[in-house]
Amino acid sequence: MRLLESILFFSSFLGWLYLIWSCSRFRPQIGKLVIGTLLGLLLLHALLEQLRWVMLPVYGIVILVLIGYSRRIRSNFTPRKNSRLKSILFSFLALLVCMLSWTIPNLLPPFQFTKPSGPYAIGVVDYTWSDPARTGINGAVRKLNVRIWYPASDQYTAPAHYIPQADLFIKTIQRQYGLWAKLVRDYQRIEIPASYAPPFHPDAGPAPVIVYLHGNHLGTRFTGTFQALELASHGYIVIALEHPGTAFLSVFTEDDYAPFTNHFQNLPDNFNDHNAVAIPIIREQQADILFALEQLHNISKFNQGSPLSNQMDRSRIAVIGHSFGGAVAANMLATTTTIKAAINLDGYLYGEYPELLPDKPLLILNGSLKIEGLEETMTGLKEERALRDRLLGKYGLELNLPKAGHLSFTDLPLYSPLLAPLAPDIKEQHRLINEQTLRFLQEHL
Repeated sequence: MRLLESILFFSSFLGWLYLIWSCSRFRPQIGKLVIGTLLGLLLLHALLEQLRWVMLPVYGIVILVLIGYSRRIRSNFTPRKNSRLKSILFSFLALLVCMLSWTIPNLLPPFQFTKPSGPYAIGVVDYTWSDPARTGINGAVRKLNVRIWYPASDQYTAPAHYIPQADLFIKTIQRQYGLWAKLVRDYQRIEIPASYAPPFHPDAGPAPVIVYLHGNHLGTRFTGTFQALELASHGYIVIALEHPGTAFLSVFTEDDYAPFTNHFQNLPDNFNDHNAVAIPIIREQQADILFALEQLHNISKFNQGSPLSNQMDRSRIAVIGHSFGGAVAANMLATTTTIKAAINLDGYLYGEYPELLPDKPLLILNGSLKIEGLEETMTGLKEERALRDRLLGKYGLELNLPKAGHLSFTDLPLYSPLLAPLAPDIKEQHRLINEQTLRFLQEHL
């Protein structure tokens, strides 16, 4: 709970207890003070923190207490002694209700990101780009939602929010997935430690470029924000792509959106079977990357009004990908000359690879957390292991993070403590992931 939410909760609980135990000693002046306090706190909370649906049980307690006090003040209340047993029972009931009301908001907290460690302030801009040379999964022109983080001047412009176009995004989740929209509705107000579209830092450019790729299903262009913020604070331009079809949901307009498509459904847990399905998807996403880099180059070269104008260093480009995005990153490193380094965050190495692999720097970070019931079931990994060894070569590095789960490489564990068993001690894991990522990029880019 946030500060005013907590004060409102405890005030309403104490007010409820007084209502229960003050039957023979009720004072109208105290009742008026409680009513004024609760109404004032509720108003401040609504104005400064904004109302949240997960707080509905607390709001219900506030309303119940207000009604109780109002009735006692307005009626010709005749003091009467209540039995101690009855007061104890009512107090126990109030405690149970309040415990439930306290628990629900804390299961979906309004999380905050750790302040980035780099010397630069951070800017954020969002784009939707259309590639007329390709068609999307619905037969129309392929579109890409993109979020870009960059080292910015200290000039404050406007707050940057965690979810781009949050109202439209959540409205579309409601339309596509129903009640799931409730789980992220409160996150639309979360601000990140960045400004929206401030000037580029005068001493940071031309800057190296990091392409960030999300994983299958739950990934979006903003679910790796913890890493993008850290990298941008150290002088990198980070461009996060949202691939329609493999992202959780890509929303362009109210009537134009692409939900996740599960291409691997009903496949046996065999690497070769999954790889056969993955190859055309990887090709599509590689085309997305090259298109996005060209768009960024055009902005840098020709759009003088953009904060990114003349700030892109095309000779220093790396790709970071989580899960399926990690496979795309490694494959892109091996099959193009554009990418100078890559980082695979806990992903299999799907894709087609040439016999003669270039000796380029690759970092593989594996989550090694053992979770009962989620043991490795994929078979046929001997060939994948051999490919890893070949790709790593003399410049590569593979590290296991013993307390990191698969979701630890994303923002998702910040959403709720319910995910802690899958990604424990998430702030520390994010710190370690960022530390290893920065060390690798500073050495090889």
